[in-house]
Amino acid sequence: MAALVRLRAGDNLGPARTAADRLLHAPDEGPAGAGARTGGGVGAGGSGGARAGISAPARGLDGLPAAWHEALASAYAAAAEPRYGPVAEWAAVGPYRLLTGLTSLTGLTAPPPGGDAAEAPVRDGAAAPDPAVRRLLEPAHRELAGTAEVFLDRAGQAGRTAAELGIHRQTLYYRLSRVEQLTGLDIHDGADRLLLHMSLKAARLTHSWPP
Repeated sequence: MAALVRLRAGDNLGPARTAADRLLHAPDEGPAGAGARTGGGVGAGGSGGARAGISAPARGLDGLPAAWHEALASAYAAAAEPRYGPVAEWAAVGPYRLLTGLTSLTGLTAPPPGGDAAEAPVRDGAAAPDPAVRRLLEPAHRELAGTAEVFLDRAGQAGRTAAELGIHRQTLYYRLSRVEQLTGLDIHDGADRLLLHMSLKAARLTHSWPP
């Protein structure tokens, strides 16, 4: 579902967020809210685990196609990353602005409400994981993949990563060495680090990881 919300000030998305909240809690046959809605995802908020996205403000009808893409992409980002909450704004979804531009949104799917990500197949339109990270994304290596994601999210700062994960630094270094062994990537190389980070985020977006 989607809806247009008239803003009195372009820098105040409060009315759009209010409408999106109503959309999330409305029955499927009820009135739509702001932006776009997608089912599934992990975390609280919304009816049946639904998520909503809000585009950047648009002027005139010519901007509606881009606004629709931004709202839908933001909703998928909210389903992929619980930290964005049930309603995500286009300006706040970081790397997913790039990833959703590289992936056909029609190829994405979301887990059924209350279901696991592993139950949601990736459609033909969604990109397959890069061969280098395919083994890392297997269920048996979930802890290693999660460690790598936190490490990269924290800009490679070992102290912050270890503290967030509640592990000793030596444990962190061991896990990262295992990540390098599984992927053949060097986490100290900028290009390899970018590939690993974007691959993990793309896997979240397509619900192929975490299992």
